[in-house]
Amino acid sequence: MLFNLSTAQAQSPENGEAAKGQTEIRPLLVGQKVPHEFWTEKHLLYINGDTVRQDLSTYKDKVLILGFWATWCSPCLKNGTLIQEAIDQHPERFAYVKVNPVRTTDNISRIEKLLDGPIGRNYNLHKSNFSSIIEDGYLQTLFPHHGYPLYVWINNGIIQIMTFRNLFDQRIAHHLLGGGL
Repeated sequence: MLFNLSTAQAQSPENGEAAKGQTEIRPLLVGQKVPHEFWTEKHLLYINGDTVRQDLSTYKDKVLILGFWATWCSPCLKNGTLIQEAIDQHPERFAYVKVNPVRTTDNISRIEKLLDGPIGRNYNLHKSNFSSIIEDGYLQTLFPHHGYPLYVWINNGIIQIMTFRNLFDQRIAHHLLGGGL
């Protein structure tokens, strides 16, 4: 044996502080408030065939649903379309933002191939009607998960629900849209 890992320990910054100029991003749980930076962090957004940098501040007064997805996840593609249709009926109350995390290994090229191909057509996804945060590392760190899709519901800055289920399905959509969240 050349070395022994049984005594290896994780490194931690001195005095419990993160590296200078950086803040530690801690995973969030249901019931916790999102940090201020959640609303002001700039994300790379693919929108209608172009990319822009944008924050989430415009959604602060709505129930925000983050939909974590991947190009290879058919439930993500199917549910994303259904959720967007429900949101479009109540844009004053709800906002839906798709998030494609870095760990999916998707990139702009792969996303455009999906949108231009038969799978995109099957789910009625086109460059002209598609938007998503792409190549995301920040949100995937706040909401770590091991499967797709993941839906994170945020209301008044508080995480209400984290689920792998589309809550806008026919069985419970009426309840969600008719009652207050």
